Amino acid sequence: MTRYIFRCADAGYQCSYEVEGNSHEEIIPKIRIHARYAHNLFEINDDQMKKFQEAIKEKKS
Repeated sequence: MTRYIFRCADAGYQCSYEVEGNSHEEIIPKIRIHARYAHNLFEINDDQMKKFQEAIKEKKS
């Protein structure tokens, strides 16, 4: 099974937050929560969401 990982630093933030999941759909809600509470992003615009989605990578074994 393919696993995916999101690192906040890969989206351009000086932040050590990482989250893993089985799909993008599983990770996106966790990114939204993190962005809200850690970075005060209460509304994520399309450009920010694109940056977050592009930062989700397939995890290497």
